[in-house]
Amino acid sequence: MLSKMKRLCRNPVLALVAAISYAASGGAASRDQGKSDVVLSTMQQELQRAQLNLGKLDPAPYFLSYSVYDESLEFAVGSQGTLLSSAHGRRRSADVVVRVGTPTLDNSHEQGRVSAISSGLLPLDDDHDALSRELWRLSYDEYRKAARTFLNIKTGKQVHAEEEDTSADFSAESPQNHSDYQEAAPSADQQMLEKIARQYSAYFRKYPYVYSSVVLVTAQRKQLRYVSTENSRVVVPGGVVRIAMQAETRAGDGMELVRAETFQARSLDHLPAESEIASRAKKMATDLKALRDAPVAEPYAGPALLSGRAGGGFFSRSTRTSA
Repeated sequence: MLSKMKRLCRNPVLALVAAISYAASGGAASRDQGKSDVVLSTMQQELQRAQLNLGKLDPAPYFLSYSVYDESLEFAVGSQGTLLSSAHGRRRSADVVVRVGTPTLDNSHEQGRVSAISSGLLPLDDDHDALSRELWRLSYDEYRKAARTFLNIKTGKQVHAEEEDTSADFSAESPQNHSDYQEAAPSADQQMLEKIARQYSAYFRKYPYVYSSVVLVTAQRKQLRYVSTENSRVVVPGGVVRIAMQAETRAGDGMELVRAETFQARSLDHLPAESEIASRAKKMATDLKALRDAPVAEPYAGPALLSGRAGGGFFSRSTRTSA
């Protein structure tokens, strides 16, 4: 059970797809779009090529996957009722996962976890050759990192005591196939984002002790493509709108005091009502005033309880210092 949970944490795509029914994918329309999806077909071809070519090396990878994210982002930043910044952009990025060794012990073991994934930007144009070159570069770079880490882990296992957690580093899962090319949400109106940034940032003008405040409004749309050597193929949309508010003040002794609130929804229409956001802004300001006026806590000198790794690390450092 533990090994499966570790796997799901490192493959959130599979956990997501397991909760989505195929009926929502649009059926034949999604299949037709999938046939003309240059990015997805390139990913599959490059995955097969990487599996074949890297499989000839020693150590050979036993699992590879590509996750490609097409993202568009619009944002607006406001402060004190004025607009500070407003922009929109688009990017395409890829996560390449390579696991070397065996599911029982691979390069992601313990501190080697970061070696199991590399990320980079991909061309925005649906150019097969350009996409292929970048996916192969990421795959080969990731393999070299994974192979080095795996060899170090194998050496470490031979000289260190047996670990308490003996669960496998990876667990096999059944292939997931799901294609949904529907748009998650319509593009956000840039002028509407700017209006919200101005309007909500103006709430803090009535509190003179709030010397700095900012409101960031973002609207993000995303399409995820995922393929793996387990024969999984996934295309899913996603979208989120966020409002982040931050306000700061300073206590009499110079201490910086900060309060923040965040709201999130799948579209602008699903954000909380303006009255609720205004109430939260008021609560932020009220909390800051209470913190600003609160007495400074007295310094404490006394016994402290340490357990687990904290205790071991403390005594280890103390021993080195005294030595």
